[in-house]
Amino acid sequence: MRVGRVVSVIDAGRILNPLTGRNQVEGAVVMGIGMALFEHTNYDQLTGAPINSNLADYVVAVNADAPQIEVHFLDFPDKEINELGARGIGEIGLAGVAAAITAAVHHATGIRIRELPVRIEDLVA
Repeated sequence: MRVGRVVSVIDAGRILNPLTGRNQVEGAVVMGIGMALFEHTNYDQLTGAPINSNLADYVVAVNADAPQIEVHFLDFPDKEINELGARGIGEIGLAGVAAAITAAVHHATGIRIRELPVRIEDLVA
């Protein structure tokens, strides 16, 4: 499965540095793609310890997995928080990405996915 394009619209008040803000959201979107399609922790049945607890065994999204990402900011300064009207972006761009991907899978296949990551086995069973 591949994600072809993501459009993210964020209301984060006044954006003080648009380039940095856009990069932050793009990174969060890639994290959401990883959450939806790749990342899964396997546990030892006897000890409960994670089996794939290192980057060699734990699959994460990489640059090649990143689709075209469009980021748009709504320009509504939030003067309630501070005089600049700026809010922290943090990883707010991550919110909803995995859910949007599973909704797209449901729309395309008619199969509702309730556990991440989305696996091909869940779609053909």
